[in-house]
Amino acid sequence: MTERTLRLAVDVGGTFTDVTLFDPDTGGVVSAKAPTTPGDRAVGVLDGIAAALEAAGARADRVAEVVHGSTTGTNALIERTGARVGLLTTEGFRDVLEIGRIMRPDAGLYDFSVDLPLPLVPRHLRLEARERLDARGRVLAPLDEASVAAAADAFAREGVEAVAVCFLFSFLDPTHEEAAERILARRLPGVPISLSSRICPEIREYERSSTTVMNAYLTPVMSAYLDSLQRRLQEAMGAVRLSVIQANGGSTSVASARRRAVTTVNSGPAGGVVAAAFYGRRNGRDRLVSVDMGGTSFDIGLVENGTCAVTTEGGFQGLPVRIPIIDLHIIGAGGGSIALRDPGGALQVGPHSAGAEPGPACYGRGGTRPTVTDANLVLGRLNADYFNGGRMRLDAAAARRAVGALADEMGMSVEETALGIVRVVNANMVKGIAAVTILRGIDVRDFSLLSFGGAGGVHAVELAQALSMRETVVPPLPGTFSAVGLLATDVRHDYVTALGGVRTTDADPDELEAAYREMERQAGAELAADGFTGASASFVRTADMKVAGQTYELSVPLPQAGPVTTAGIEALADAFARLYRERYAYFFAGEPIEIVNLRVAGLGHNRPIELPTAPAAAADPSPARKGTRPVYFESAGFLDTDVYDRLLLHPGMVVEGPALVEEQTSSTLVPPGSRAEVLADLGLAIPVGGQPVPEGAHT
Repeated sequence: MTERTLRLAVDVGGTFTDVTLFDPDTGGVVSAKAPTTPGDRAVGVLDGIAAALEAAGARADRVAEVVHGSTTGTNALIERTGARVGLLTTEGFRDVLEIGRIMRPDAGLYDFSVDLPLPLVPRHLRLEARERLDARGRVLAPLDEASVAAAADAFAREGVEAVAVCFLFSFLDPTHEEAAERILARRLPGVPISLSSRICPEIREYERSSTTVMNAYLTPVMSAYLDSLQRRLQEAMGAVRLSVIQANGGSTSVASARRRAVTTVNSGPAGGVVAAAFYGRRNGRDRLVSVDMGGTSFDIGLVENGTCAVTTEGGFQGLPVRIPIIDLHIIGAGGGSIALRDPGGALQVGPHSAGAEPGPACYGRGGTRPTVTDANLVLGRLNADYFNGGRMRLDAAAARRAVGALADEMGMSVEETALGIVRVVNANMVKGIAAVTILRGIDVRDFSLLSFGGAGGVHAVELAQALSMRETVVPPLPGTFSAVGLLATDVRHDYVTALGGVRTTDADPDELEAAYREMERQAGAELAADGFTGASASFVRTADMKVAGQTYELSVPLPQAGPVTTAGIEALADAFARLYRERYAYFFAGEPIEIVNLRVAGLGHNRPIELPTAPAAAADPSPARKGTRPVYFESAGFLDTDVYDRLLLHPGMVVEGPALVEEQTSSTLVPPGSRAEVLADLGLAIPVGGQPVPEGAHT
């Protein structure tokens, strides 16, 4: 009987589905891409897996696990194609989702034509139950079961496909929600029910309601997709395990993902930030801005002290969520981003994308509008005969026609217009990077830019130069690097206990310890069910804390191991003060500090992936040189540019710009005046420098 040892990671993007195969017995890593199939994403997943197995020369019956980062939930939110949801809430709180925080959306702070997104549940499906707890969890009014039954009957008449239950202060006592669930389950058989006391047992009624409703909205969609995918994987590969990446950067089982569907949103991009932190730790770079430029979006993450930031103050599509998620900033700037002349006559790129179907004009699938990929092909930055390792041949004439049509509108040459497209999308990406660094008081000059994604390498150095960052680093397998991150993740289960706001000076260490131990017991049971016990399982304790009277918290890891003690609480308060001062530049000593929530992350440790290394060689990269190609640069026009095969580069080699480094799933542009140094694991490090125009430039 063949032993199943291979692990596969699948990251479904808007344009391509990326697959990485890891063989823990040999350390071999192989990647492949397949076009995403929006009509049935599972088709693209299976195509990508088949391509990776073929490239590795491996059989399907050797695969033990498929780790999946999905855009299914994200797309359901973007397109508003989730389930028909009913919300049952405490009498008098029917309109919490619309009242919200009574604040303007950030994107339209000064634009009165921009409004908040509509709630996922229309008002006629938001019903009330008579019950009430006070702010300490004491019963003011018992649950009126008749009001719950009446709501269930109304939901049945309306054809509701999922129900969210969110009662006031249920995070302190879930008894009323659990009783309502039993009534709803009897009257609505087969309809999934999401309780706020399980999905988001935290203070803040609006955010808790929004998170629970989003979970209900996505549950039928994710359940149908994962059940179908799991069945088709097992039909093709036998008894393979399917794991699902969460927004917190950890993986979980299909059963858990079905219950907590909201945690799967943005899971693919989260894998990219995990990969960046993993790669940075391996290479002594603990301060990174990770940027993943695919076909549809540009995903920006931050790595400090070798770890990626996890926040509970997130949101999807303008709707708040209170779950642990990797802090990501995503903008519509990818290879498929469409360029156009706006009503004011200016050149605009994105946020709309040509996607996988029809895709950029150069894909030859019916697309006619110019995109960033078309512009890069016109400028010579892409190889029409070696796109996706030669599996796709790009139509250079179609790209030139598409960019040429826009050039006629703009009154510019084709090359000037193509360069304009690149400059505009670069400016959009620089602005996005600044939003997660400079605008938060972070000196980006101290950071390296880790760039990956199929489209990222041809833009990365110019982005780092615009921001005066230390260097650009392009890791190995950049076109599928997010999928590499999926293999570097641990299984993760998060638990939270709400305290409401206990001052550190009043906190009882025994009560805190009891709460942590109960969460660890629950997380440990889930990890054991996933096959992680003993040394393969661990727990991370944190606390959400704030200055008394303020609104928002900071999450602080417990600074001391072992049981909670009075001295440990004092050390926790000191750690909060240091973090507060680091984040906001000041902290008034003696301010009362409150503990709002206690959190535990249960981690199941997978066997870590190892990236391949190669023996060192002389600095001369000539053995990897494929030839030359004219490439257009802003300050020089077309230059004869050396083209290198990345698979033939070895550590110690130095590639002088202007140069292109090509590989199966991506290309890296080394501009004039820059140099790329090949690292031990075949990553490319490109220090930021000037761009003098070489002699011999021609147009």
